[in-house]
Amino acid sequence: MKIIEIDKIITDKYPLKNQESWDESGMRYLVNKITQITGVMICLDLTKEVIDEAAKSDINFIISHHPIFLKNKEVKPTKYELEMLKSLKDHKISFASYHTSVDNSPNGLNMYVAKQLGLHQIKVIPGTGITTGKINFAYRPKVFASTMKNTFDLERIIYTSEELVKNVAICSGAGFDVFKENLNKLKDINLLVTGDVKWHDWQFAKLHGLNVMDVGHDLENVFIDVITKLISDSVKLIKIQTISNKQEIKIVI
Repeated sequence: MKIIEIDKIITDKYPLKNQESWDESGMRYLVNKITQITGVMICLDLTKEVIDEAAKSDINFIISHHPIFLKNKEVKPTKYELEMLKSLKDHKISFASYHTSVDNSPNGLNMYVAKQLGLHQIKVIPGTGITTGKINFAYRPKVFASTMKNTFDLERIIYTSEELVKNVAICSGAGFDVFKENLNKLKDINLLVTGDVKWHDWQFAKLHGLNVMDVGHDLENVFIDVITKLISDSVKLIKIQTISNKQEIKIVI
């Protein structure tokens, strides 16, 4: 099977037209259109360690969730980013990212998270990827946070209130701005789950009486599970390896 055929499987499921205008989803470096695939490495972020592991394992196609570059002509690529591109070329490894094209999909990461949590009456706000659902019995955010940590192997969770949780909205990654743009569609929601919440976002949440739970960016590692399942269900007898990019937190006292 050719590498471009794997790309088509993914983009058929998660069309690139769904990505944000600033994003760079899709095939970012293709060695050759006729290159046969030797294996796939799936990760959250492209790093030197990921490339080295792929090369060592005779894998010639790396798939990440986050792209190397975004559509910003004012920001020049860093030396490290250019070195990674050179490393891909040296090892003849093709590379693709599927970012907001997956995030904004009705069957994307947020839907996967909602199902893993066992939410009911799951719905997706069109064009946003925000997924909402109900918990069987209302309980404290502390209990919900514990479930999140255990289900998705998360390192840290921050939330604003201990009011009972029943109706949940999920937007993995840094999704608070998406929540703000769609607050009128989230009136019955009493817990917003996202990551990388900024200081001013917490102030906005307090001002508007919103219960927000910041689960960090590690939740997006579910991308690895989603894409692995899609490829393995579509193609038999193909080597797939995964690398989970966990957030490195340094504690200073």
